[in-house]
Amino acid sequence: MVRTVWERAQALGVIASCMATTSCGDGAVSTPDQIEIFAPDLEISVQQNGAGHYHQISERKTGHFDIGHEGFVKLQTQTEPFRISDDSMSAKEVSNYIASGQRCEGNYATDQGGISLHWKGKSVDQFYAVDYGCDGQRHAARNKALQGILASMPVPHPDILP
Repeated sequence: MVRTVWERAQALGVIASCMATTSCGDGAVSTPDQIEIFAPDLEISVQQNGAGHYHQISERKTGHFDIGHEGFVKLQTQTEPFRISDDSMSAKEVSNYIASGQRCEGNYATDQGGISLHWKGKSVDQFYAVDYGCDGQRHAARNKALQGILASMPVPHPDILP
């Protein structure tokens, strides 16, 4: 059974373990020590030096990769517009969002997958989460950019994404 991004984040305890000070949506460039990507059936973590690992849940497969520091900088550059957007959230805001029960304001299609980004570091602890089924036509360009970031990673492609 595929869990939603939010349910998986709760189950993993990611939310509870991430309570550092944040600078969500302020436009300041904070260098994360780690970037995490959560997609259906796939969890990815990349350290600042480019060392990364992934967990493909349904296959019970884990692996390591190295994109180097330059690859990490590229990943940070690709994800930075999402980190500084007004839609990024601190850990506390994510917890409140989950508790509110709100998921989508607009047209909604189930079983479309989604993606969450998490930037972790001394001066940053932010989340950005997207449910691809939430007003998918209006957010098509954003969704395509996020899917492109995931596709650029040297990890198995999640077969369960639309």
